Amino acid sequence: MKHSLHLYGTLGPACATKEKIRTMFLSGMTGMRLNLSHSNLDDCKDWLQQYYEVSERLHIVPELLVDLQGPELRIGTLDIPLSLSENDLIFLVSEKSFDKRKENSAIFSRIIAGEDELSIIPCPDILFSYFDEGQEVKLNDGKIVLELSAPLEEDIFCAKVKKGGELTSRKSIAIKDVTVPLPVLTETDKQNLKLLRKYHVTGVMLPFVRNADDLITLRKELCADGMDYIRIFAKIESLEGVENLPSLLPFCDEIVIARGDLGNAIPLPKLPAIQKQIAMTCLRAKKPFMVVTQMLASMEQNPVPTRAEVTDIFQAVLDGASSLMLTGETAVGAYPEEAIKILAQTSEEALRFKIAKF
Repeated sequence: MKHSLHLYGTLGPACATKEKIRTMFLSGMTGMRLNLSHSNLDDCKDWLQQYYEVSERLHIVPELLVDLQGPELRIGTLDIPLSLSENDLIFLVSEKSFDKRKENSAIFSRIIAGEDELSIIPCPDILFSYFDEGQEVKLNDGKIVLELSAPLEEDIFCAKVKKGGELTSRKSIAIKDVTVPLPVLTETDKQNLKLLRKYHVTGVMLPFVRNADDLITLRKELCADGMDYIRIFAKIESLEGVENLPSLLPFCDEIVIARGDLGNAIPLPKLPAIQKQIAMTCLRAKKPFMVVTQMLASMEQNPVPTRAEVTDIFQAVLDGASSLMLTGETAVGAYPEEAIKILAQTSEEALRFKIAKF
């Protein structure tokens, strides 16, 4: 049965070999996403060469979506991963201050190198104007949760770990119930946009779309470089994006229900209803939509998915999704080929059921 869905994996170290990419294509993958939150296009040229060599041999015209940094806040670079446990005390330090102290403070250097029990996390400078005692701060799409204590200085806050985990560089950071104004495109985004033609990119994913102006800004940037043919994927990751959804539809090619950060913006029990609401709005407007985030999260570690995960995929197809995407499952997971195979097989079953039922 030929898929009418677009099925994407995410390109990363776990799958960036010709053999794995070939297997993923043959299993039903139609394209891949490249996450530019942590890198730029030129850094990934070896991966992309493998990707295009395989697709050419298979006589496939592949899709390549790039996921920009966009108006998202991320922590800075960590010298080593941090293993944070519940009730640990840590320091949040502005990136500007972090760099100065790293060079001039022996204590700071010991902590950063893991030679001290304390941990320091460099954070965007702008956040310190919004930090306040008692606030909840979420890291890495809410996998890690902190509670802020009183500031030690204007650019240093102490925090207690409420929900622990391993933290690596450039992961997302958000303050619960606080919106921080940010530009639509970073300088790195603008540099990457100029390379889209060179790397045969077919679509751009813009994170944290807030309003139509965000999408218009991106479209103008693309048109200025003669790339008006590039498709725009609007990622809905905040309540503002949900509320403004109808006004976004004319200015993008596809809506992305990005459940990671969207699940940080609202209580998780409300997330399924929001997903359904977005899907119905898109269907009424005949606007394609994608469902992404943790579709097969357990397969980052295990070769077999949970029953809930395959049901999630099945239901997304029944809801009318035009595209499904895996992220960490293929980029860093232990079973990227198996994950794509499950995604393709489950979505095929859903399509078969949908045709027979309706």
